[in-house]
Amino acid sequence: MKKNAILYIRVSTDEQADKGYSLQHQEEQLRKYCTLQNINVIGLFKDDHSAKTFNRPEFNKFLEFLKKHKKIVDLLLFTKWDRFSRNAGDAYYMINVLENQGVEPQAIEQPLDLEIPENKIMLAFYLAAPEVENDRRAMNIIVGMRRAKKEGRWMGKIPKGYSRARDEQDKPIIVPNDEAPLLIKSFKLVAKGLYPIEEAWRVMVKQKLNVSKNQFWEIMENPVYIGKVYVPAYKDEEAHHVIGLHKPLITEDVFNEVQDFIKGRRKNLPKKYVKRAPLPLRGFLVCPQCGKNLTGSASKGNGGKYYYYHCMKGCRERVKADTVNLRFLDVLSTISANKNVIDFYYSAIHDLFKSNAQQKIKNVNRIKERMKENDEQLVKAQQLLIENKIESEDYKSMKKRYENENNKLMREQAQLSVMESEYKKYLDWDFKLIRNLPKGFEKANLEEKQKIIGSIFPERMIFAKNQFRTKKMGDVVQLITQNTNGKSKNKKDLPLTLSDKSYKVENIGVEPTTSCMPCNKRTLLIFYRF
Repeated sequence: MKKNAILYIRVSTDEQADKGYSLQHQEEQLRKYCTLQNINVIGLFKDDHSAKTFNRPEFNKFLEFLKKHKKIVDLLLFTKWDRFSRNAGDAYYMINVLENQGVEPQAIEQPLDLEIPENKIMLAFYLAAPEVENDRRAMNIIVGMRRAKKEGRWMGKIPKGYSRARDEQDKPIIVPNDEAPLLIKSFKLVAKGLYPIEEAWRVMVKQKLNVSKNQFWEIMENPVYIGKVYVPAYKDEEAHHVIGLHKPLITEDVFNEVQDFIKGRRKNLPKKYVKRAPLPLRGFLVCPQCGKNLTGSASKGNGGKYYYYHCMKGCRERVKADTVNLRFLDVLSTISANKNVIDFYYSAIHDLFKSNAQQKIKNVNRIKERMKENDEQLVKAQQLLIENKIESEDYKSMKKRYENENNKLMREQAQLSVMESEYKKYLDWDFKLIRNLPKGFEKANLEEKQKIIGSIFPERMIFAKNQFRTKKMGDVVQLITQNTNGKSKNKKDLPLTLSDKSYKVENIGVEPTTSCMPCNKRTLLIFYRF
């Protein structure tokens, strides 16, 4: 009596590409075998999925077929046992399931009589061999990818702003693409701290950055953009970052500013008035009646919007924003910088940066040498661990210490990397603004206006009876508006005597934000980077 058989053939995409397996070849072999053995073929199921589990579309259809056609199928035929499964535990379970339904699974190229106990040893070998092969292949892939990551190569999905390329050794690498400028702009926008992340995302989307809100968050927290590659934990080795072979889009300083902003570690301008360009003084005024902060908002009427500064605590204090803003420009016009003082400090700061350039180079070389020494010490520690001369915990402690120190040194190196062209750009902008405050203020954007106001008036102002009142003006403004005869143009008398040593200060370091210089026993704030 002829036996009825279901033919099962399987191949995964990588097997077909790498090893030349073919569904057609398997089918031909199985049908030829059935013809020679006088077996009746009643069905054929083809899978193109991995055999790590039995959760395969066609195999599930086969099981459904057995439920509907009980006691019809005698054999399930396949070419080799690894076509059936690559997992020994799952394979034994499925063999029992099939035998309970009267179906004998059999590999025509590796035939086994499972009623003979000794044959189960061969079955275990046939099933274990492909599982071992899978595990070895997976391990090789993990080790290979890990080695590549440690070399600084980016593995996996290409991050936004980069494209795949090949280096001089024809190895894969990522390089900035046409989207990179938008990513750079995104980081700098968030680093300023004036926009919530979601608002910054909307701004950049309008500028044709094609990312979702969630993607934007992920980008802002991804160190790949400062040239780092993440190496995940593996066995006794902890997760860490290495310097990548790809070109960073932003500096580590900008990235750290973004992280501080995201984690709420940085004090930023109030979110409430970031978007209101007609209200630059919002947050800098107090109510003349109750002393509370003034806010600002727009009212609709006569077909347009009208902006007002008004009290937040229910007072009736309310004044037109246009009136206050124009009056503030009048106040700025009364602040006239002394040309001789400005020219002197411009030259002094310019000379100072140039004299510090050589010292910066020495500091960078010192940092590089120290990082190299740390790397060498870490290699020695690894060798001691391999030779069982130190314990694993001791190695972990040493590794963490060297890596933390190198991370600190890398940040220090980044802080010394400002080029002369960068500082000169900011220097020119700052002193141009100081020479003509009203014009500079009018041309400035909202962020710059708010920084200008805060720099000139460190304390809140009162606007009453069409004029401003404040307890104090900033030291910088008072000092730069002095007359050469020692008398200030403002109400306070702040004499200044200039000497050839008055501009000598400490190493400014990364950015020309604020610097101190001794001058007649007085601390002078040189300039602001707006």
